[in-house]
Amino acid sequence: MRVAIVGAGPAGITAAVFLKRYDFDVTVFEKEEIGGLIRNAWRIENLPIISPCSGEELAEVLKARLLESNATLVFEEVVSVDRNLLKTKLGTFEFDKIIVASGTVPRRIEEFEVDENVVYEFRKLPKRLRTLAIYGAGDVAFDGALKAREFGVDVHIFNRSNTIKALPRLVSLARNSGIVYHEQEPIIAVERSCNGLRIWTEKGSYDFEGLLICIGRIPNVSFIRTSLEGLEVVGDARGGFRQIAIAMGQAIEVCMKIVEERCLS
Repeated sequence: MRVAIVGAGPAGITAAVFLKRYDFDVTVFEKEEIGGLIRNAWRIENLPIISPCSGEELAEVLKARLLESNATLVFEEVVSVDRNLLKTKLGTFEFDKIIVASGTVPRRIEEFEVDENVVYEFRKLPKRLRTLAIYGAGDVAFDGALKAREFGVDVHIFNRSNTIKALPRLVSLARNSGIVYHEQEPIIAVERSCNGLRIWTEKGSYDFEGLLICIGRIPNVSFIRTSLEGLEVVGDARGGFRQIAIAMGQAIEVCMKIVEERCLS
């Protein structure tokens, strides 16, 4: 049985490794980097089977497991999935099963995208950054702020409300590390300046070299051209709680169903 997996994040890698153990013909499609969004993480502490580590460290472990599995790896963006047909910019492929583990895409603020230094992922920020603004007050925002501080970056977090949705531990660490927090100070405009970026709020303007926007993400399933019947969607692409352990568990559950189907056919 030929199985395609869209995405090489934790869920996709888990599915590939699991199915290869049962001798399935597995092809993994990944448009960027193996490991997915976890490469952005400053610290991963919610997986009790491993010691706390950085996102990069965990991504490298997962990458090694994927390469050891001998699954076929294709670095192409999937532009559409229609029933058993999967299309990239370079061709169309047919599979018996397709597992969608494509993760999420950011909620964008297009009018703020005035420069390449306005990004939605930490790993896409320029190197040797000295000053950074972060828009948002969830786990990703505070995690990114702490990661930037490790590199000596001067970080300001802007929150449009007075509600912080991040883990108390992250908030406490951020406050103790010198990160500047702006409560109820939404960013209303961004423009280029001689120093990089000028950010405007109702309280005035600030100059930074980069802006990381962390205002939420949504499932990345817009490329699916058919009903979900016959497809298996796992991990963050499915929606719900965004937790690595849940994503990996969903992938294993789907793979067990596929193994059972083959045994019954």
